[in-house]
Amino acid sequence: MKLPPLILALCWLGWLPAQCLAQSGAEREYELKAAVLYHIIEYVEWPKDSPSNQPPAIRIGLLGQIPFAEALELLDGKTMQGRKLLVKKISRPQDAADCQVLFISASEKPRVSEIVSELKNRPILTVSEFEGFAERGGMVNLVAGQNRINMEINREVASQARLSISSQLLKLAKVFPR
Repeated sequence: MKLPPLILALCWLGWLPAQCLAQSGAEREYELKAAVLYHIIEYVEWPKDSPSNQPPAIRIGLLGQIPFAEALELLDGKTMQGRKLLVKKISRPQDAADCQVLFISASEKPRVSEIVSELKNRPILTVSEFEGFAERGGMVNLVAGQNRINMEINREVASQARLSISSQLLKLAKVFPR
């Protein structure tokens, strides 16, 4: 796997094109999260014996009330590793059964324990956006920082789900457990 696309995405976090100047901070934040999520997926390997490993498409579920979901929905139809990305909104964690990635909105924070318990040990990359997600059993947390998105990764939870996260990505993140 190559590192340049990830570095480009992370460098992009400080980039302010003219169109971004007219956007709200929250709107821009979700565009950045979508870009980072796209590149994170490039650095994850699903188990070889899992149906999640080589489906014709990579399904990304969106769970909860995402203020600027259209920014994440821009990933729909993009191609990665010869497979199309399909983004769909879901209302229950059980609906993520055919997803390889589940983005859990901050609106789901009160029930995050129930959600991660439902998905425990399943090869579904769980990604969220609120402080403490990785410490509470989530795999990847995208936290907005000063002109950037900070990544927190729970390597142990990902390993239990038999997901392999590239060491190149781990170098760029705060890794749990410490």
